[in-house]
Amino acid sequence: MGRYQPIRLLLLALSVLIPLNVWSLPPHLPYPNLPGKFVRFSELDKCPDLPRRETPKSAKDVRPDDIRVVMALGDSISAGLLARPSRTSSSSVLPQIPFLPKSVDIQEYRGVSYPIGSDPGAVTIPNILSHFITSSSEPGTKVQGGSTGHHPPVACLQGLGVRGCMPRPDEDGLNAAISGSVSASLLRQAEDLPPRLSELGLPKEGEWAYLNLGIGANDICAFCLSPNISLSGDFSFAWEFGSPGSPKQFANDIRTAINALRPHLPHLIVNIVGLLRVSSLYRLTLKSPYCQPPLLPHIPHLPLECGCAMIPGPAGDWTRRKMDELGEEYDEAVLELVREWEQEGDDGFGVIWWPGSAIDLESYPIKALSPLDCFHPSEAAHQRVAAGFWNRLTLSLEKKYLPIKWEEDIWVRCLEEHDRFPIGMVSGSLQT
Repeated sequence: MGRYQPIRLLLLALSVLIPLNVWSLPPHLPYPNLPGKFVRFSELDKCPDLPRRETPKSAKDVRPDDIRVVMALGDSISAGLLARPSRTSSSSVLPQIPFLPKSVDIQEYRGVSYPIGSDPGAVTIPNILSHFITSSSEPGTKVQGGSTGHHPPVACLQGLGVRGCMPRPDEDGLNAAISGSVSASLLRQAEDLPPRLSELGLPKEGEWAYLNLGIGANDICAFCLSPNISLSGDFSFAWEFGSPGSPKQFANDIRTAINALRPHLPHLIVNIVGLLRVSSLYRLTLKSPYCQPPLLPHIPHLPLECGCAMIPGPAGDWTRRKMDELGEEYDEAVLELVREWEQEGDDGFGVIWWPGSAIDLESYPIKALSPLDCFHPSEAAHQRVAAGFWNRLTLSLEKKYLPIKWEEDIWVRCLEEHDRFPIGMVSGSLQT
């Protein structure tokens, strides 16, 4: 048996060395095409501390951790509608429906909304930002304006001489988003922010504020079948004169809302999110059992919120194509607006544009959607979008087009000393 001793020793050595070798392999990197160091969200403390710096005077010199105030305008996505699984409740604001055991408790989970949620532990832009502000600023410095908690949707009325919204709870912070909004609703939302800023004493002199604006999904759902909306290769009547639902009017609504805020915010960075490809939801949700309960378990997923996206067959293929075309034209109109703003040369104002198409919904797992309606993003999707946006926040427009992939682990890019918001880079950049 002694002659086998060398073999035993070799096997013993391999049993030790091979695991050590495997453990020494570099960790999985989720974004090989993006620069910088990445850590899991739960391990943000591993990011290097940033040196303190004076508050910048120009928007082109603003680093994300210079932000002190966060705000949001938008629709149900920014409001966090249905981000968590619905709970049945006898105290629901909805009436009892005979074929349902209990009413469904519809809630906006604003505290986990990707651009402005501030619930403890939530993977959101403000919570990621807060880590770097804490590490690079005076003790006690924090980002303000984030929303927390959850509540039923805020109801707004407009017409017949009535105009206004239900009172908002303080927990909403500076999240002015309203579920169901289209671009025409943005001015009303923008008008809500200055009084709230005044109540909070924000922003303090010289402080920079960050506003996320995400709108358009309801517009393309509402206007996808309207005549004379699409450009169709030339300047249509709708484009030229800005009729409702047209790309020109969509951009005008954004311009009006932002320009209404600018006198109240002398140091403002605006992040505009382009159109998500809502039509891709059809292929993601088609015949998925996940999308049937709890409402109508024996009936296929219904086009309750966006008929153009959910119509089956050739007719639906046509409407979904129209939606995508209209979304692209909305993006083109907004990019032109951003270029106009860039030409102003206002040092206290900067605008970033994000291609919503970078969120490849069709490739996401079904758990990216709320099980209640298979339309709104789940908390898991808010988490991935927050990380994906943060990881590209200071990168060029070209880098922002890189797809935001679904990762089981949530990876976050460490902010670096020389990172800056890419202000003034749409003009002369790639054309969409």
